[in-house]
Amino acid sequence: MKKLLIFDLDGTLLNSIDDITLSINLALNDLNLREVSVDEAKYLTGSGVDVLADRTIKLVASEDKLNLYKDKFKEYYQKYYTIHQKDKTAPYEGVLDALKELNKNNIKFAVLSNKPHFDVVKIIDYYFKGINFSYVLGKIEKNKIKPAIDGIIMIEDELNIKNKEDILYVGDTNVDIQTARNAELKVIACTWGFRKIDELKDADYIINKPAEFVEIAINE
Repeated sequence: MKKLLIFDLDGTLLNSIDDITLSINLALNDLNLREVSVDEAKYLTGSGVDVLADRTIKLVASEDKLNLYKDKFKEYYQKYYTIHQKDKTAPYEGVLDALKELNKNNIKFAVLSNKPHFDVVKIIDYYFKGINFSYVLGKIEKNKIKPAIDGIIMIEDELNIKNKEDILYVGDTNVDIQTARNAELKVIACTWGFRKIDELKDADYIINKPAEFVEIAINE
């Protein structure tokens, strides 16, 4: 049985893409730039707000417009996401039951997200009431964004679980897979998130429903 699972947040535990897309498009509207689709937004996310801004401006305008629009886009996006982050966002079907099952089996779990830390804490408190997370970590000043392993190390240190064989990482993107590889952890990729299944082929496990990460954690 594993001792610790480390989860990505958006696209893994939480389906937040509609609210993210809306916030991106409201910011773009304020800048008189074209909107993006939900499918486009899925590939803008995953590496923090600064990278989101870079990717968005390069997509809808051009790289040479980055300095012109980036700061304002980031300001507007964060404003709108604060307002709209609870409009349609919800845990994926089966996630709450799966996390409760981990709690019952005394398997610790943490969240590591590239979102700003204050957002991550608010989101976990709001959507996961009654769930016992051992540690919650977003982007703070002293940790680099994934796929850097700063956050993994902080979680391992905080929970005093250092044996790589005792830990699984769970995510939905190639960034998550690379993070796990960098940290020398086995990785579970979920197919319900923000990437297509063929982009997850390098994971150790590919799963189609949350109950499967519980099965792996208990039985491996």
